[in-house]
Amino acid sequence: MNMAAAWILALGLAWPAAAAAQDIETGGRLRVAGFGRVAWQPDLYELAFAAVGDGADANAARERFEPAHAALRRVLDAHAGALAGRAQDPPRLQSRGTQAAPQWRFSSRFAVRVRGEAALVRLQQALAEAGVAEFELRPFSERLPEYTEQAQRLALRDAQRRALAIAQELGWRLRGARAVKFLDERPWWSPQTPTARQYGARAYDYAAEAPAQTGEVTAQAEVEFEYSR
Repeated sequence: MNMAAAWILALGLAWPAAAAAQDIETGGRLRVAGFGRVAWQPDLYELAFAAVGDGADANAARERFEPAHAALRRVLDAHAGALAGRAQDPPRLQSRGTQAAPQWRFSSRFAVRVRGEAALVRLQQALAEAGVAEFELRPFSERLPEYTEQAQRLALRDAQRRALAIAQELGWRLRGARAVKFLDERPWWSPQTPTARQYGARAYDYAAEAPAQTGEVTAQAEVEFEYSR
């Protein structure tokens, strides 16, 4: 049983049996949105960079690329103990100039995952000394799937709290949750952007006052509850 199904069952069983015995025609359905936010600390860092060789022709570009490429591989080999993953694209040749002023480039992109901030600093320094001029860096955590589930659970609890508040104000009795839809279903390895930017008025605009930050996982759920009058 997945998490959403388990929560629907749990929320449904939470209401008194007497309410469940009433005729559904005496009530209706109420849809509310709930939000969950979990802050996380990175334990891995994704680092991307490239070996590059430029030249007036393909041979010249290759002659400059090969030693640059080899130097970066040596740095990665020397720091292999700090790497949780390593990938490399095959060398790519591009024409970057014009017929009157030809220019060619060989390049190969590397992507690694580094364990710990101290190891990240040392690796970037070594790569810079080997000729890398630009890095792409993204914090990452091996526990992001767990954090995403925590945010979804918080969103479901928030939706239940809101539904209870509405029902109490109007004198209704909730009968249980019957449908759940998560609005922020994005790849777990990608930190989520505020839902309001994606869905506008489909749900309450939580991003207006508390936008999601880097290092946070957010989830927003729409939950449909049955109620009786």
